[in-house]
Amino acid sequence: MMTFSIVIFGISLVAIGGLFVLKHWEVGTGRTLAPAVRHNADHQALELKNRLLHLRYDLARVPPFLVLYARYLVHEGALGVAAFAQMSERQAHRLADLVSHKHGFVPRETRSEFLRQVSEHKNGGIER
Repeated sequence: MMTFSIVIFGISLVAIGGLFVLKHWEVGTGRTLAPAVRHNADHQALELKNRLLHLRYDLARVPPFLVLYARYLVHEGALGVAAFAQMSERQAHRLADLVSHKHGFVPRETRSEFLRQVSEHKNGGIER
């Protein structure tokens, strides 16, 4: 892999040097080599630059969108976990009620006269 990278770098360096030599030759002779091809290449290069600028603008909008999307996913996940916890709580209460010996517990009236009087006094039933 390293050898491939060195070879590509060498070829690129030689090609850039060749372009400088070609430009020096054109300036010295006053002639332009393949003007139609060069004009087309310049036009395509400007189009590529324009597309890259638009891509840069679009990519600048991606991180805020990802943050909003991640926030939405976290919010929906939290709501899902809360719903699951609420359902689990109901089922746990139902299971505890099912296995309890006080299934369907209904409190009876107390037999103690003292406790009845205390309860009535607290509820405002007996006044002095």
